[in-house]
Amino acid sequence: MQKRLLLALFLLLMPVAVLLAQVYEKPPARLLPVRRVNGVVRDSLGRNIRAAAVRLVSPKDTLHVVTSEHGVFNFPVVRSESFTLEVQVMSYRPYRKKYFLNDTKPILVLPPVVMGSGMVQLKEVAVTTTRGPQERGDTTEFWAKDYVVRDFARLEDMLKKMEGFRTDANGQLTFRGKPINKALFNGARYFNGDVAAAIKELPADIVERIQVIQDNESGTGPRLSKSEPASQTLNVVTKADKSAGRMYQVVAEGGTQDRYRAGGSAKSIDGWKQWSLSASASQEPLGIISGDPVGTISGMGTPFSASGGGSGGRGKVLAAQMHYGNTVGKLNFGVNYAIARKQNVSEVESISEEFYKEGSLKRSTKRAAHSTFTDQTLTLSATVNKSDFNMMTTATATMSHNENDNGSEIRQSGILRNLQRMSSGNTIEMPSYNVASFMTFFSSRKIKLTLNVSSGNKGMTSAGHDNTDTYGDNTAKADSSLYLLQRQKSNTWFNAIRATLAYSWRQQFTFLLNVNPSQSKTTDVNYRDQVTPGQEIKQLNELSNDNMLRAYKLPASLSVKYNYKEKISLELTGRYEINWQRTKLYLKELDLSTRTGAFLPSLTLDYRPSAAGNASAGYNREIRLPSLLQLNDKPYFVTPFDVVIGNRALVAGMVDNWHLRGNYTFFKVGISVSGELSYSQLHNDIGTNRLVRVDTVTRTIRTETYYLNMKGGNTKNASYSLSKNLRGMNVTLGLSGHLMWGKQLYLADGQLATTLQRNMYQGLTASFTPVKWLDVASGVIYNGYNNINSLQAGRPLYNNEFNVLLKGGVFLPADIKINISGKQNIVRASSLPGTLHPLVINANIEKRFLKKKDAVVSFVVMDMLRQNNYNVIAQTVTGYSNAVSAVDSRYFLVQLAWYPQRFTKSKAAGGARRGDGSFVK
Repeated sequence: MQKRLLLALFLLLMPVAVLLAQVYEKPPARLLPVRRVNGVVRDSLGRNIRAAAVRLVSPKDTLHVVTSEHGVFNFPVVRSESFTLEVQVMSYRPYRKKYFLNDTKPILVLPPVVMGSGMVQLKEVAVTTTRGPQERGDTTEFWAKDYVVRDFARLEDMLKKMEGFRTDANGQLTFRGKPINKALFNGARYFNGDVAAAIKELPADIVERIQVIQDNESGTGPRLSKSEPASQTLNVVTKADKSAGRMYQVVAEGGTQDRYRAGGSAKSIDGWKQWSLSASASQEPLGIISGDPVGTISGMGTPFSASGGGSGGRGKVLAAQMHYGNTVGKLNFGVNYAIARKQNVSEVESISEEFYKEGSLKRSTKRAAHSTFTDQTLTLSATVNKSDFNMMTTATATMSHNENDNGSEIRQSGILRNLQRMSSGNTIEMPSYNVASFMTFFSSRKIKLTLNVSSGNKGMTSAGHDNTDTYGDNTAKADSSLYLLQRQKSNTWFNAIRATLAYSWRQQFTFLLNVNPSQSKTTDVNYRDQVTPGQEIKQLNELSNDNMLRAYKLPASLSVKYNYKEKISLELTGRYEINWQRTKLYLKELDLSTRTGAFLPSLTLDYRPSAAGNASAGYNREIRLPSLLQLNDKPYFVTPFDVVIGNRALVAGMVDNWHLRGNYTFFKVGISVSGELSYSQLHNDIGTNRLVRVDTVTRTIRTETYYLNMKGGNTKNASYSLSKNLRGMNVTLGLSGHLMWGKQLYLADGQLATTLQRNMYQGLTASFTPVKWLDVASGVIYNGYNNINSLQAGRPLYNNEFNVLLKGGVFLPADIKINISGKQNIVRASSLPGTLHPLVINANIEKRFLKKKDAVVSFVVMDMLRQNNYNVIAQTVTGYSNAVSAVDSRYFLVQLAWYPQRFTKSKAAGGARRGDGSFVK
């Protein structure tokens, strides 16, 4: 009976339950068009992995991000609920997995991505498949194992075998024709980023990879757009067990002509923890044309070297430097102090000729100068790197003290015939400081802000004299004399801010807003006294120039960039610049101000068919403002015989620039090619009208220079470089060239004059190791200069030089090596009576000793045929000059060097390794 009652009650309530269920049924879920996907990347021990490359691929998306310092990645806009996730990071096996998730959730949090160790597998793959350079975004990477170098080779020797690298005579390292400005060691600055020291000091056998990074123009981080000017950085990634080291060096050298050099240094580096000490002393004769370094020791760098030109004399240098760098949390800091004292006693003998409308003026000059320079520099730097904030701050203070005493005797002929004896001297103090800070905000988000703030001061105090006596052809007493005492004091304050806001939209569009206001103030006291024959001192108002200058600048630009399938990008920029200048010349009672505004457009088209290369074409307009000296219509004496008179009616000049450039690396055949074409057209260029006045009473030439706007000037450039590495034969070939030609307009005595000039460089180089005991390098180089000036009818200026170079090193038993270099020059110039063809041969023999073969003794002979004494030729628009080099050019050296180095595993090597060689702590 009870069961029947329950069944009847159930049958009565069931329709009510069904009705209630229908009433309270939830509405169907709404599908979301986009969603956020978050996750974290860890290793097998549960530690977060920073800087891992994460890629999300779906039928609707192809997205890329990099994990933060906590290993977190975030894709804010994902249009498909099913996708494939790929993760790559150095020293781990690649991760790839497909996800099918709920499409109704606005935020999807993925399970942790656990990366498996891939050290052994990566090494095996690298040995069997990696050949030649590879490009990944803004980084070009070379693997050291692909290039064969000899024992004891330096990093410089390896770079010469890599495609695209070149080192010029001054030690400047370039890649694809552009200079490398900063050096890193496993991602940390190498002792303030010293490129020259890095390539000479680091041994080649510790290197795993070489990276060339296209940073922004200031070198503080990645570029915000492809059209932004780049600064190239060299990153040396060492082998994991050679990621920290200590380097010592002791060098002693003595030779003929009172030559000596002694120096020592000690360095330690482990990531950002660095310290170094160095000191050196040297003495060498001046006026001898330098030859290529011969031998191992000659190629070693010391902190400073003597410098100076002329026909003779002697230079001395004393220098010392200290550096310390370390890390505190996320803060990397460095302290650097350097002091140098240089003394030069130089002698110069030269001949020159200048062309005027009235005729030519020939000069035969003998000069003697004594100078002392003392410089002290203290630099403090700090860097902070976090996931969404980066900052780099540098503060530099410098104190310079210079003393100069000069004397000269000039014999003139042509439109003037006389003898001038001149003497001058001054003492200069130049204190200065500069503080600059570069900050990046929201670096991993769609909106990115960069801020560059700089401020500084530069002062100068000088006191000196300038005396000139002019004699006639057959007189022992001066026909005219000028004695001046000069006191000068200047001070400049400057401040600048550069703010850039970048916004990315839908992966295709990037917007850049750039504002760069700056301000400067300069006060200049230039006070001269003339000492009359009666020794009465009076102020020369026309020679003294006390002035104050204020300058304000406000450029602002907006750029829109469109990316098409990551291969083609088009960037349009509109820039408006406002410049305001104001000056007061107190003694001349002049108050002058100018204000200029201009709209400056630019366009850049970039094409990147693959990671192996890119091409770009572009146009931009820039403004050239007249200086206040050019606007000042009161006479301004640069020297007692040269007066400048400005023009208030000058307007700003405009320059239109076009360029077409590209580079490509053929990985399979080991060829790297780059080239560039550019053209610049000047509008309202600021030209000069030079008036010449020959004073027959004082037997001097007085020039007056006026300024005016002119049209018609242009400049054209074409350059290329090609390098090829034949790894099987250990041969590296290089071919490069540059051609510049253009036209300039100016006035001489009111007559329109044109200057057509052309500069050309062509070079073919080759280095190879045909057998293990022989290194050979050769080159054929041509340099040409041509100048045609309408004032010099039938007198074109030219300077053509053809060079053939051959260098070789022979390795003998008992750790002995013989090096020899030869250079045959053929020189023809309009200022030479014939052809010069000196043959310069340098050689040395050296031996390694001690247990680790890290000590070298060497005997060197430079210019054994005594032919390195040809003239130093300089061509100008209005003439030429030839400075005779020293005749006694052959000298001998005995050298001794000991440079022990020890590289071990970094103390931070327990963590995972990033792509730049640094370790995750």
